[in-house]
Amino acid sequence: AHTTNLTMSTSSTLPQPPQGGNEQPYSYVPYDGLETDWLGDEQRLRSCLINSPSSESNDKANCNHGGRYAPGTLVWVLLSKKKPKDAQNCNSGFHDTALHKKRRNKKNKGSGSGDAESEESNQASSSKQNIDDQNNDHGHESNQATLYNRSKKEFFLRARVISDDEVVNDETSEQERSKRRVLVRYSKGATYRVRAYNLLSVLEPSVHKDALPPLVVVTPETHIYRRIAKVHTTPEDSFMEIGCDYGITVDKIQTSIEEAGNVPKEWPSETKNEVPIDEKKEDDGNSARVSCVGVDRSIESIDIANERYPKCRFLLVNVLVPEEMDTLRTTCESSLQGEAPSIICVDINGNREIDGVLRCVQMIMNEKWKRQPRMIIVKSRFLYWDLKERKKSKNNGGVY
Repeated sequence: AHTTNLTMSTSSTLPQPPQGGNEQPYSYVPYDGLETDWLGDEQRLRSCLINSPSSESNDKANCNHGGRYAPGTLVWVLLSKKKPKDAQNCNSGFHDTALHKKRRNKKNKGSGSGDAESEESNQASSSKQNIDDQNNDHGHESNQATLYNRSKKEFFLRARVISDDEVVNDETSEQERSKRRVLVRYSKGATYRVRAYNLLSVLEPSVHKDALPPLVVVTPETHIYRRIAKVHTTPEDSFMEIGCDYGITVDKIQTSIEEAGNVPKEWPSETKNEVPIDEKKEDDGNSARVSCVGVDRSIESIDIANERYPKCRFLLVNVLVPEEMDTLRTTCESSLQGEAPSIICVDINGNREIDGVLRCVQMIMNEKWKRQPRMIIVKSRFLYWDLKERKKSKNNGGVY
């Protein structure tokens, strides 16, 4: 019943699953909504994403003030600036990204368009920090974003909140409140008190299923797109990227699933001497399946991706061709864990016209997957700013 009330964007111009099926309608949200401090509380997240339009100050009052993490909340722990980077547990793939850009520039120069695009790439790289600052300001107070810009920090490990009960004066500012320490437990059993501003809530499949409709999350830039995918893809998920190119994003998600820890919701009793869930080696019939799949229509890209990242699977598919999309679905049923992707990322060039992006999303929704994808993450500048305009229209009484 809640799905009808929560659908945020059901305009005819935005793709939705075919009527008459069992699929729930999707809610379209700019990535900014998931950047709010929703503290792992699905009700708080619902109010942040799908609340009736009101002033920004009222939204912040609902989402950013006076909250605490509930015990059992799954979070990402971010590295503090003073801590050294651990190559095993933090983001990987910086070298891959640099190599990817180098190959792209070389290829563009051969076609005669490399100078302008190379300069644009260099400018984008040099101004990445500024882009981070600008995008992180959406939905946050500017002074808090300046002090605690979490988008600049490295990922460490997943953990679960044990308690968030450190005494904080009710009259203190939100900045001071975010400095409180939250007790968390990592996958190996170690516990630690972490500053609240170094935690990011994860939208788990169980929380998503019970409290929210499936989401289409739209981002304008690659680094935000990859960050959203990494934060919200858990070991319970199966991941697919459409437009994977050389497979960098798919490998990042695969590495995250393997190395960032699978933290059980209920920790085994120490008297039973049970092994944590992520250390158990059980053959559940999925041992031959992969958890991450990449799709692209470029033969060269797929060949390179398969060679560089053998733990993942990369397929040559044009998703805009219905017959090839059907083949992709049957391949997932036979080789992907869960028999269908629960999270699908779409990166078919961020500057592509919005009609092409929406057509790709519609093809995904039309397909008869074994299970409905709970989240579709789309990188598209045009669609991102279109959603922003829709929100303004909604705030003025229009439909969003």
